[in-house]
Amino acid sequence: MEPSSPQDEGLRKKQPKKPVPEILPRPPRALFCLTLQNPLRKACISVVEWKPFETIILLTIFANCVALAVYLPMPEDDNNTLNLGLEKLEYFFLIVFSIEAAMKIIAYGFLFHQDAYLRSGWNVLDFIIVFLGVFTAILEQVNIIQTNTAPMSSKGAGLDVKALRAFRVLRPLRLVSGVPSLQVVLNSIFKAMLPLFHIALLVLFMVIIYAIIGLELFKGKMHKTCYFIGTDIVATVENEKPSPCARTGSGRPCTINGSECRGGWPGPNHGITHFDNFGFSMLTVYQCISMEGWTDVLYWVNDAIGNEWPWIYFVTLILLGSFFILNLVLGVLSGEFTKEREKAKSRGTFQKLREKQQLEEDLRGYMSWITQGEVMDVDDLREGKLSLDEGGSDTESLYEIEGLNKIIQFIRHWRQWNRVFRWKCHDLVKSKVFYWLVILIVALNTLSIASEHHNQPLWLTHLQDVANRVLLALFTIEMLMKMYGLGLRQYFMSIFNRFDCFVVCSGILEILLVESGAMTPLGISVLRCIRLLRLFKITKYWTSLSNLVASLLNSIRSIASLLLLLFLFMIIFALLGMQLFGGRYDFEDTEVRRSNFDNFPQALISVFQVLTGEDWNSVMYNGIMAYGGPSYPGVLVCIYFIILFVCGNYILLNVFLAIAVDNLAEAESLTSAQKAKAEERKRRKMSRGLPDKSEEERSTMTKKLEQKPKGEGIPTTAKLKIDEFESNVNEVKDPYPSADFPGDDEEDEPEIPASPRPRPLAELQLKEKAVPIPEASSFFIFSPTNKIRVLCHRIVNATWFTNFILLFILLSSAALAAEDPIRADSMRNQILEYFDYVFTAVFTVEIVLKMTTYGAFLHKGSFCRNYFNILDLLVVAVSLISMGLESSAISVVKILRVLRVLRPLRAINRAKGLKHVVQCVFVAIRTIGNIVLVTTLLQFMFACIGVQLFKGKFYSCNDLSKMTEEECRGYYYIYKDGDPTQIELRPRQWIHNDFHFDNVLSAMMSLFTVSTFEGWPQLLYKAIDSNEEDTGPVYNNRVEMAIFFIIYIILIAFFMMNIFVGFVIVTFQEQGETEYKNCELDKNQRQCVQYALKARPLRCYIPKNPYQYQVWYVVTSSYFEYLMFALIMLNTICLGMQHYNQSEQMNHISDILNVAFTIIFTLEMILKLIAFKPRGYFGDPWNVFDFLIVIGSIIDVILSEIDTLLASSGGLYCLGGGCGNVDPDESARISSAFFRLFRVMRLIKLLSRAEGVRTLLWTFIKSFQALPYVALLIVMLFFIYAVIGMQMFGKIAMVDGTQINRNNNFQTFPQAVLLLFRCATGEAWQEILLACSYGKRCDPESDYAPGEEYACGTNFAYYYFISFYMLCAFLIINLFVAVIMDNFDYLTRDWSILGPHHLDEFKAIWAEYDPEAKGRIKHLDVVTLLRRIQPPLGFGKFCPHRVACKRLVGMNMPLNSDGTVTFNATLFALVRTALKIKTEGNFEQANEELRAIIKKIWKRTSMKLLDQVIPPIGDDEVTVGKFYATFLIQEHFRKFMKRQEEYYGYRPKKDTVQIQAGLRTIEEEAAPEIHRAISGDLTAEEELERAMVEAAMEEGIFRRTGGLFGQVDNFLERTNSLPPVMANQRPLQFAEMEMEELESPVFLEDFPQNPGTHPLARANTNNANANVAYGNSSHRNSPVFSSIRYERELLEEAGRPVTREGPFSQPCSVSGVNSRSHVDKLERQMSQRRMPKGQVPPSPCQLSQEKHPVHEEGKGPRSWSTETSDSESFEERVPRNSAHKCTAPATTMLIQEALVRGGLDSLAADANFVMATGQALADACQMEPEEVEVAATELLKRESPKGGAMPREP
Repeated sequence: MEPSSPQDEGLRKKQPKKPVPEILPRPPRALFCLTLQNPLRKACISVVEWKPFETIILLTIFANCVALAVYLPMPEDDNNTLNLGLEKLEYFFLIVFSIEAAMKIIAYGFLFHQDAYLRSGWNVLDFIIVFLGVFTAILEQVNIIQTNTAPMSSKGAGLDVKALRAFRVLRPLRLVSGVPSLQVVLNSIFKAMLPLFHIALLVLFMVIIYAIIGLELFKGKMHKTCYFIGTDIVATVENEKPSPCARTGSGRPCTINGSECRGGWPGPNHGITHFDNFGFSMLTVYQCISMEGWTDVLYWVNDAIGNEWPWIYFVTLILLGSFFILNLVLGVLSGEFTKEREKAKSRGTFQKLREKQQLEEDLRGYMSWITQGEVMDVDDLREGKLSLDEGGSDTESLYEIEGLNKIIQFIRHWRQWNRVFRWKCHDLVKSKVFYWLVILIVALNTLSIASEHHNQPLWLTHLQDVANRVLLALFTIEMLMKMYGLGLRQYFMSIFNRFDCFVVCSGILEILLVESGAMTPLGISVLRCIRLLRLFKITKYWTSLSNLVASLLNSIRSIASLLLLLFLFMIIFALLGMQLFGGRYDFEDTEVRRSNFDNFPQALISVFQVLTGEDWNSVMYNGIMAYGGPSYPGVLVCIYFIILFVCGNYILLNVFLAIAVDNLAEAESLTSAQKAKAEERKRRKMSRGLPDKSEEERSTMTKKLEQKPKGEGIPTTAKLKIDEFESNVNEVKDPYPSADFPGDDEEDEPEIPASPRPRPLAELQLKEKAVPIPEASSFFIFSPTNKIRVLCHRIVNATWFTNFILLFILLSSAALAAEDPIRADSMRNQILEYFDYVFTAVFTVEIVLKMTTYGAFLHKGSFCRNYFNILDLLVVAVSLISMGLESSAISVVKILRVLRVLRPLRAINRAKGLKHVVQCVFVAIRTIGNIVLVTTLLQFMFACIGVQLFKGKFYSCNDLSKMTEEECRGYYYIYKDGDPTQIELRPRQWIHNDFHFDNVLSAMMSLFTVSTFEGWPQLLYKAIDSNEEDTGPVYNNRVEMAIFFIIYIILIAFFMMNIFVGFVIVTFQEQGETEYKNCELDKNQRQCVQYALKARPLRCYIPKNPYQYQVWYVVTSSYFEYLMFALIMLNTICLGMQHYNQSEQMNHISDILNVAFTIIFTLEMILKLIAFKPRGYFGDPWNVFDFLIVIGSIIDVILSEIDTLLASSGGLYCLGGGCGNVDPDESARISSAFFRLFRVMRLIKLLSRAEGVRTLLWTFIKSFQALPYVALLIVMLFFIYAVIGMQMFGKIAMVDGTQINRNNNFQTFPQAVLLLFRCATGEAWQEILLACSYGKRCDPESDYAPGEEYACGTNFAYYYFISFYMLCAFLIINLFVAVIMDNFDYLTRDWSILGPHHLDEFKAIWAEYDPEAKGRIKHLDVVTLLRRIQPPLGFGKFCPHRVACKRLVGMNMPLNSDGTVTFNATLFALVRTALKIKTEGNFEQANEELRAIIKKIWKRTSMKLLDQVIPPIGDDEVTVGKFYATFLIQEHFRKFMKRQEEYYGYRPKKDTVQIQAGLRTIEEEAAPEIHRAISGDLTAEEELERAMVEAAMEEGIFRRTGGLFGQVDNFLERTNSLPPVMANQRPLQFAEMEMEELESPVFLEDFPQNPGTHPLARANTNNANANVAYGNSSHRNSPVFSSIRYERELLEEAGRPVTREGPFSQPCSVSGVNSRSHVDKLERQMSQRRMPKGQVPPSPCQLSQEKHPVHEEGKGPRSWSTETSDSESFEERVPRNSAHKCTAPATTMLIQEALVRGGLDSLAADANFVMATGQALADACQMEPEEVEVAATELLKRESPKGGAMPREP
């Protein structure tokens, strides 16, 4: 073999090595003494890096967890032998962990080098745990020694040890460091911590505000209750908890005989729930936000002070706190997950690419190796072949042996037959018939399992048994057939087949075990239920469903690690709970609390219960009571529960949802991709037969364009582009062709309003068009032209008519809500009935008119062909029928009356936005179908398992000592409240639990309530205690039953319900995007562009009056801000320090402080009013808010003063003697307490200060704007359900102690709505359902028939509440979530991507340059402006000046004739370049396309604005891009000349050589750079830039003497001439002056120049003005641009002014300015113009204005302008003897040629630009334009006639 070539060697070297397992680089020394050669360290390293060592440690940790779990905590520190043994074992674990830590420290070093032991977070955790363990052990030994030496010593020393021992529970955390997938989940949670921190702040802020409001309003109100007179016994009804009462007012009166309302009660929940001080107030508010037990608090407050207004406090708290803020958590986590997954995905693709690359390289290497190898021998090849054959086939080798031919023949035949059979079998298995057969068998199987129930007859049991065996046999046959037909390998490739095989085998196993009696019945029932999994066979053939199942399985993978994390988390908290509360939950008064921490399984269940949030507050109250109630140590307990609840419920459980949403979005995109492919195929098929559509479209497009009026059309030059543009548009594949959406023509396109973001869900106003009269006659009488019919048509389509009907719909709805459900014959109902006749008449007339217009139902387009019309008809028909049936069969009338509720639904058809949302909901329901199916299947399976496990086992006797129904008869004694004196006799009852598993339907109902997390612990403990069928419960009989519930909750409630929610969210987001499905801009681009088009500059108000200015200066300073911030904080602290029963002194102090703060805030308001004047002050919403608060606070102070003055006569209430015996504390009238709220509201001002929180708030308000129709839909839903509830359940009596009581009932409309709101938050809705079912007592005032007093309520309640709960909790509330996730995606978005939230910064900084908000600034300020704005929007202050200029070339904003750029154009250009919106390709075409897109999406954009941001084609306008392009070209000339000088040591003499070199610079250097800048490709540039800057620093290139279009003296050498004022005035400019800045054209602005005489200020001036004599041209349109150049050296030598030609905007130039006198003059002007003392330095914008007064028509100069007159400054600039010199075309031709070669055709075509470049060339070569022209002409002559190429000098 030849040696491989050197290239191959290189190739091999380049090839990346196969990844080797990473070994950490080890430090040379550990612990300062152990080197790598040290034998001890060597041994430690080898042990620590030995794989089994890790496994051993993990197993030890696991064993330690088990040991901790087995430990039994005892009350009063008792112990048993097991615990003592475990204490000893603890030392063993401690030793193992200590050894591990020591070895790792020796191996890796301790702390001081990289990768040392303590440098890893997980190791730090390990170390702390080990250290604390050792420390505890030492302390324990010390304690033992102490007790032995001093037996009488106190027991206190042991306490510290117990606290330290609690740290052992952290050991399970060490598992995390061993499992990588856990770290991924944890990492994404940690990543989300920062945005979560903002949300936590917001939640905390809200809790504080509501806590203080609660403190002000409800302080001390909850301490009265009903006592029996003369005793301390609380008077309550059966089953009722004691609650507060009120002696007077509208609170709860004491109704029990012999009871009175008096104080001295600790309060509800043993005095834990109240608003008496700030701490408990916060706890109560937080509990309400978690939506557990909030209604109890509301009802207690109602009982104490009446129910008029406390509901406002609680409902707003739930809406803001729970529905909005806590859902932000979800938004953040979901975003983080998506980000993490995308990272992982891109990592994966990168890895694949790397592997592919490596393969290719390997292949190349091998190929070269093979081709260079020697040619192999033919014989070798033959041998190789033989050996291959021998290895390959047995039959071939069998041939060699004689006598086996017959066998071979037989085998052949057999194989042939086998093949034929298998093929037939394969066909059969794949056939449709077979599929349906299998489905049929599955259905039968399901039926047989579902038919099981409690107390079923014997024959049914027998039948089920037989059916099971037959079906099992059939399934086995199916499996074997598939195996035979498909072959084992192919069979097991399908996941469904593997699953099937498992089910069948387990079924066979079950039968064998049952026959042999080797298995317990429990195991059997579980195995039997595995059969149910066959149900999922359906999914195999249903594509969308199987896609869903696949996505679920995908997410199960990511969820497995989450579950592991959740489990670890639960273990840690359960162990900690055992340490804290073990053995403490046995209270003397009552039975043992079920949710306790007395052993590990029970602790796990309790922790899980807190995680699901069900009744977590009661577990917490028990914990507080275990530590002595609401006093010092007990209160700290709540910290444990709050941390557990926050981390578990909000973070971990939301991660479930995040993963679900994420995977669904993936699955959705998969299915939509498949759909798109299918559509594509369909379209291809269709298009074969159709003419070319794009041709037709193109012709219609051009026709349309021609029809457009001249004013608004695309400018003529654009006509040519249209064809191109159209063909491009047609190439883009439309994923949803319009054919799919009937009636989706041009006209139907919804108008998207100018909201902060176009939201289809929110504010679509679809343009309503009158539906024409159908062709057919209506009622066979009225022809389409009939006058009556035409009149009807006109009426029906009139806007007033629609509004009139809408008004009537609203009125009739109000009438429904006003009805009295109890007394049917009351006066109110009679009046409403007459109104009802009117409404019905109006609606009937409307329907008759519509039917006359459109016909009834026979033809197309007739009235009944529309679903909404059918709804209308139904509602009206029902009203008419119920009017006819006055008193006949009551139930029919009742149902018909209930149906009237549908009236409000008619509004949907009339409000277009609402209709859109409703359609959206329907689409969502349609797409959710699959999920519902899967969930129902799972629910059904679990229900069947539940029936197997618990049927007939949920019975019990109320006398717990009796176990069966036979025993449970007669009476038994009970001691009331555990008091032996109070004995009561009660009848025994055999009770069946309300929720049970006796048959599949009841089981599904019970499980549904579990999946909503309501009341599941009660059901769980029922199941745990369940015993045999038809016997009573046994305490903790089968704890393992908890597994069933926990698996069900994790699978259904955590997972499926979240996927359900996720699906709603994904669907809604997609619906929102359908509006823009063909739009080329994505959502973020749309939002940013919209912002750029809608934004207006901010006005910076700066007062002129010196005194006012002083005030303004103070008010706007940051110190003032901080002072107010501190004062608000102080105010908050003072408010929070109040408490119930505070001393008189404390009251006095807080009153004084309140007055003081009020005075301070009033002063602030007055100062701001002076500084900003009323108009400026009230322009800011925060100021308006401040104003209201101050006014409210003043009223509050006045009222409380009056109150104290009148205290003797009973305070304010008793004015006018209307006091009587009213206790002001118990009245819920809006009292002075209302004004006290203003004190609290000051807190809200803090929000305006914190940046992150402010952004959150801004987005919040934005999402509210997106919600109006969603909110309307929710209101409608509540209204309909409330009215139905009043009609159906209004007559149920209110009984205290049941769920329908004084605070919770359907007797009035507001109460019904509040009850429904309670159900929507999930507060014990299933108990309300039971309280409304049939057989409840009727209200005594209702009109029930005799003997029917227990006939109220109806089983319709089941449908009513379940449907309401599903609609509300799953659909409607999730609309909130969807809107929030949509709006808050920026929280987790990559901040390096520009988003709308970045754009406010631009407005703020622009205002400094343009305080008057004129919307323009000098283009020279743009660079400094953009360098002050941080990326991604601006360039940032570290951006080199030259890169900034290049970016401006790419941005290319239009430049106005006065040398300014506009606000919107600049912002738009920034957004456009940052987001790369249409920046590639031909710039003009891209502009045109972008204009078209903007016109399409934002139809109301004014053409003026559009022309401002994207100038139309054909405007040969001057742009900032061209300005900076000439600047860059001049730069290159300069650098080139510099290089020439250095190369030759002198400047070349020949003009032609210089010019030629200059042109080559344009072609080869400048043009490509500008080209790159225009196309926005600046990445490579920046690295180059750095290198160039460094090189330039060394060469000193920047000491240059030129400006842009002429020259400016070197700034650094001129600093001494700066007057002090100027040095003060622009610190910004000079403080951070970097060298590169000196190349800037920015310094042009340091010389006075006329706005009109700007180099590029000639956009529209006619060339005719070119040669006008300057003497008589006014300064405004003067085409002169004179510039000044100092060359210090020349000035010193000659002492004479240097003149240099500068203009290029016309082909003429003017020269000559006496520059020195000019600078002197400038200095004089500036020193005269000193500012008043103490004035702030003006912003950059003002400075630029000083130098050139901007005159608007009819206005004088600006306040900062120079004092020289126009004529004077003009004379200064243009001396009278200026000569005129013109640049002839030779230079122009050469420059144009160079530009075209450099790829800058568009710039070459721009005459002005070419002129400027010519001027720059002359400047750089230090030649006169005439000399340049002569040299250029000579060059042109020299050019070869053929090629036209420029001759190149060597």
